[in-house]
Amino acid sequence: MQRNSINSQSLRFNLFCISIVVYEIFSITSVFLPSLIGVFFAYLVILKDELDRTLGVKDKRWYLSLAFLIFAEQLNGFEFCSVILAWLFFYYLINDWLKTNIKWRKLLITIYVFSGYIITLAMSNIVLYVLNQPRMKLDYEYLLYAIIESLIALVIFRGRIL
Repeated sequence: MQRNSINSQSLRFNLFCISIVVYEIFSITSVFLPSLIGVFFAYLVILKDELDRTLGVKDKRWYLSLAFLIFAEQLNGFEFCSVILAWLFFYYLINDWLKTNIKWRKLLITIYVFSGYIITLAMSNIVLYVLNQPRMKLDYEYLLYAIIESLIALVIFRGRIL
């Protein structure tokens, strides 16, 4: 009987998605596991750059990464859609300036990850300010998670930024 490679690729992709969701749930219960918001934020920036460079269309990687970011922001206490606002703000206002002025690409990936946390926190605080609710503070946990995720992103996205 012949093996179908499309089915095995689909199965691997589905298992990967399920494992990421399970990891995210475990990251809420454990203080030591980062929530991967910064990694997926950087991944969306890199995907958008690749799509613009190759004139491609958005595929399931794009939409599932966006869905994961919304899922992760809700589990971590950010306001709804603050990560989308943060990504739009970052990509359309800051990203081009960073790519033209910073030549060390490893620093650029680290800035993407840190921006994922800091700008999302800022957008969430803006929404909380408008709603007249108590705002979130920038704790050491976010900085620790951003450092750990920067190391993860440097390994994963090595050579993907031009």
